[in-house]
Amino acid sequence: MKLLLLSLSLLLMQSTHAQKTADPILRTDKITIARDSFGVPHIFAPTDPEVAYGLAWAHAEDDFNTIQTLILTGKGKLATYLGKKGASVDYVVGLLNTKATVKAQIGQMDPAFIDLIKGYLAGLHAYAKAHPSALLNKHVFPVTVEDYLSAGVFSVAVFCGVDKALPKILNGSVPALPIFTGEGSNAFAVNASKSASGENMLVINAHQPIEGATAFYEAHLQSETGWNILGGLFPGAPLIFHGATPNIAWAHTVNMQDKIDMYQLQTDKQHPGKYKVDGNWLKLEKRRIKLSVKGVPIPIYKTAYTSIYGPTAATPSGQYFSMRLPSLMDAGALQQWYAMNKAQNYTQFKAALNQNHLAMFNIVYADKNDTIFYISNSKMPYRNPDTSYHWNSTVPGNTMATLWTKFKPLNELPQYLNPTSGYLFNTNHSPFLATAENENLNRAKFDVNDGYELTHNNRSRRAKDLIDQLDKISYADLKRIKFDRQLPNPILYPYGYTSDTLFMVDESKYPQLAPLIVSLKKWDHNAVAESNGALIYNLAYYSIPKLMGGRKNSDEAKSDKLSMDEAVATFQYAHDYLMKNFNRLDVTLGDMQKLVRGDEEWPQGGMPDVLAAVQGQAYGTLGKRKMVSGDAYIGFVKFPKNGGLPLIETVNTFGASSIKGNKHFADQRPLYQAQQLKKMTLDKNEVLKNAESVYHPQ
Repeated sequence: MKLLLLSLSLLLMQSTHAQKTADPILRTDKITIARDSFGVPHIFAPTDPEVAYGLAWAHAEDDFNTIQTLILTGKGKLATYLGKKGASVDYVVGLLNTKATVKAQIGQMDPAFIDLIKGYLAGLHAYAKAHPSALLNKHVFPVTVEDYLSAGVFSVAVFCGVDKALPKILNGSVPALPIFTGEGSNAFAVNASKSASGENMLVINAHQPIEGATAFYEAHLQSETGWNILGGLFPGAPLIFHGATPNIAWAHTVNMQDKIDMYQLQTDKQHPGKYKVDGNWLKLEKRRIKLSVKGVPIPIYKTAYTSIYGPTAATPSGQYFSMRLPSLMDAGALQQWYAMNKAQNYTQFKAALNQNHLAMFNIVYADKNDTIFYISNSKMPYRNPDTSYHWNSTVPGNTMATLWTKFKPLNELPQYLNPTSGYLFNTNHSPFLATAENENLNRAKFDVNDGYELTHNNRSRRAKDLIDQLDKISYADLKRIKFDRQLPNPILYPYGYTSDTLFMVDESKYPQLAPLIVSLKKWDHNAVAESNGALIYNLAYYSIPKLMGGRKNSDEAKSDKLSMDEAVATFQYAHDYLMKNFNRLDVTLGDMQKLVRGDEEWPQGGMPDVLAAVQGQAYGTLGKRKMVSGDAYIGFVKFPKNGGLPLIETVNTFGASSIKGNKHFADQRPLYQAQQLKKMTLDKNEVLKNAESVYHPQ
């Protein structure tokens, strides 16, 4: 459920608003799809809607099943395909009721954007008509513009924390802000003043799932009306989320400020179906959600509640909590991304950001005019400053004093423009630690209730250490920094899970564990596949939270540090794990951790929260773990001093196609594992000259 919730990248077709306007002209013979030697689609067409049509067709060729799954999710019909395990997702879609937001706002949206959506959906419909045997079921198509935009609102809401907050309500635990987990992304911008070559540079480095609904897909989109961009998008998206144009480039990372507020409603048995606000009993609105579940002959109906604060659900004990998210109040995120795609310079890009439709994401920017920029972007509400309200936990839902309705303008968000240090970066850490220390923003000047991150993580600390060693940063330096796999000293994982205690165990007291203890002490903090120390630390990372979570001693339970007994128990766990699964202790990280695609596997370096991060999960029956997310789509952009097209180099984890047996199913994998890149271009003539195939969609 989490993967499907966390994804939802968008879908589309016609709406009441769309039916009042003429559909865009879509000439398929004018739409060209050029596949390069890695199968990456370059889409050329006269108009933006025609480019979107071509993108839909090309992406469907590569991953139609995932796109269809997302369509079903957005329509609240996932259970018609996945059965009972899809029903919970359908309930959330119904509870959030994103279509109501879309219906209220679609009439004010840019007609050019609506045409883009129509073009994209027309491409999906045409592909489905041409390939009827590829359809998952009868509920996928048709898709309307309102379906699509509703899915977009839902998708951003999930990124903003619905997938974490709602389960906490349903299982009766107190909701709180998401905690740092070691996942995330990296972005670096280097100004000409700091660049060894005098050229602006940007690194785009998303840490996402490497397969499925939120795995990045690479494409190049070019129309004759000023749209020319190469970068990454999710399945179902009609445009690029982050990438490079001839003039500008930007990267996103997830920011973790407070994007969702939880309200506990005041209810009692004497007023069923009502909740109390400022002494008045208000009716708790109810809707019935119809769930059609594969294998169940009759529909299942669930009740969804809404209060003045937002979507509402009940705990097992009968308490009601409401969720309030800026992302659920604005259907324009995709429209803003479209404006960002079309921006030709910093002024136009900043104007796109000023639309303030996008409820989250750090944005790190560079352009050909020696401009670099970073903003911890959000749709941030003005919250009541009364210190009795705990906005990072739960606030009372019985007073209008906690009901916020207005949002801060862009100029009140943390941001930097052309610092004299010459660089900006973010690795999901604090926006107040984005550049040289003497130029960092003062956190005291920003509202504490906004919930901004305040500290470094391992990636940011390591990156800053590497940057500080350099007077000037070369393109090669930037690659070395981005591909680094070493943890800093000291290591900064939360709660002391893998703290210094592990390195303080006396091996002479534990002869059986001594080889592991000594190996870890000698470890250089580098998570390379060939390292035994990295393997031991990796096992500790995943096992210690469970060990600390099972504490019975009350004094230990209050501590966030690993005790000596727990450190010894961690080594014992690693010993037993290795002997059981490998029958030896000198196992390397790559022996256990694998990159898996189809039926093949390869040793994989990296671990959570190194710059080249890897998140893993149990795989198979022999004690192996496979990479499921982390260092994914990677792009380097360098703007030449002569004003020509930027140098662009990229790599994706596997390949352009998700179809097993396709030659582009894993053809980028060797480059990815060798931390090498492929050259890309925005030059149409060069693309067509060297294309592997050139064709028109139907």
